[in-house]
Amino acid sequence: MIRLTSLLRMRAAHTGNAQRASQLRHLHLSDQPLMLLALKQTGPAARPLAVMLGTDPHRPRLLIAPPSGSTAPMLATLADAVTAYIDDCQRHSEHLPATSNKPARRRYTDAPQILVPNPQTVQHLKDLGDDLRFRSVDDQSAHSRAVQRLGHWLTYLTDRADLPGSAALIPMTSFLGMHWVSGQSPQEDEDLATLLAWIDPPRHTASGRDAAHTAEDPATHRPAGPATDAAFDNDHLAPLFDTYARARRQALGQEQTRTLQELDRLLATYLQSTWDLMWRAYALLQALPEAKGTARRWGHERTAFTDECLYLTQDGRPWPARDRAVGAAVRLACMERAAAAFAAERAADDPFVRAELRTIGEAFGGPVTTIDPEHTLRGPSGRTQWRPRLTVSTTDPVPLEPGQLLACHTHRSARYKICEVTPADGDTLVELEITAGMGTMARPNHAVLPEAGAFLVFTIAPAPYRMPEFPARDQTPWTHGGPPADQPDHSDEDEGEEEQ
Repeated sequence: MIRLTSLLRMRAAHTGNAQRASQLRHLHLSDQPLMLLALKQTGPAARPLAVMLGTDPHRPRLLIAPPSGSTAPMLATLADAVTAYIDDCQRHSEHLPATSNKPARRRYTDAPQILVPNPQTVQHLKDLGDDLRFRSVDDQSAHSRAVQRLGHWLTYLTDRADLPGSAALIPMTSFLGMHWVSGQSPQEDEDLATLLAWIDPPRHTASGRDAAHTAEDPATHRPAGPATDAAFDNDHLAPLFDTYARARRQALGQEQTRTLQELDRLLATYLQSTWDLMWRAYALLQALPEAKGTARRWGHERTAFTDECLYLTQDGRPWPARDRAVGAAVRLACMERAAAAFAAERAADDPFVRAELRTIGEAFGGPVTTIDPEHTLRGPSGRTQWRPRLTVSTTDPVPLEPGQLLACHTHRSARYKICEVTPADGDTLVELEITAGMGTMARPNHAVLPEAGAFLVFTIAPAPYRMPEFPARDQTPWTHGGPPADQPDHSDEDEGEEEQ
């Protein structure tokens, strides 16, 4: 854990109230997100019990599955609701002009955003997507194709949730934890009710700690799902399930209907408290000012959504059940790239993030003591290059070596190379050379030059990223998904059988 975060957690435990951990909101929030709460039955991980969803805080929609029998009607209704929300995001598009490496294309002006209470719900939706997208399509059933399409979109959304900086599917506890630090453990922060109590306690409560203790009261506390409370299962769900099963065996239609109505009222009451908490958390996060890099990342989200819609139109085959070796390596590389970009943009946007990095030696800050705007050097081709230099005095520890490239929040496109680190009386002098963003001798960009006395914070610049070259499947050994050396490659046939 980072030192500053640890300090804030101790301060929160001492004062009894959560501490702000960020001055800006680093993820996009839609004006009309789809809130989704899910409960699952005890037993198979992907068997749903109930779903509460909607875009209006005052009009949630509750879908329940019968205690026994087919869940197809409930899944068909869920598929219609989720895909209708996704289809609404495809109403308007914009034209993107051609670039040096991409042709001109259309992109949707919006993308779906689903908010769920916690990471456990994300995993439940992932399991549900894995189950649904491989279901066979029955031409005689009007809903089978919609259910398979729901599985595809759940897989896409949960896959996006693994990418740092993505805002397609967001667990609310993780979102709140990016911006506030409570006085409880990170594991306890996974409970939405207690975490929100620390952050936004009721006015009549003395502190967030007291509000969290009240929220933990077993008599009133309701887990946000997808698993239900054991006492709730034993005292309420089990009797209703037994009554429904007995009525079904005896073909008592009225008794089954009455039991389902009682189950509907019970689950609506159970989920309503979490539903209200979700919209309360949404209001808190919406009130935070949005970071600059958020718009760029949301643009990438819209691009990914547009590409996925195009894939469904042109191909539509379900994603494979498991990534092969090359596919897994590509996915890991994309996640690493997204993590590095997200970390760099957060550092450029947020003073708190820069302060965190200073505590662990990955950044330093201080006033500019001297600047040499006329410094030049001769490049490899013999041409004179403009390389201004400056010296920063800092009291921060500087474990960085000469040659390390740095970035500064004041000029994001500029890059600074450490030339020399000199310990002095009570501080350290760091000589830097501007290597990018300053223009050329013929067209210098003097705006990148700081004034003497200006306080700057320098962070480690992300290395230029190039996607590694991965081999084709027939070029990988059989231990990593390729064909055996003495047999022909039937990968296309295998993939077709797997996808069917």
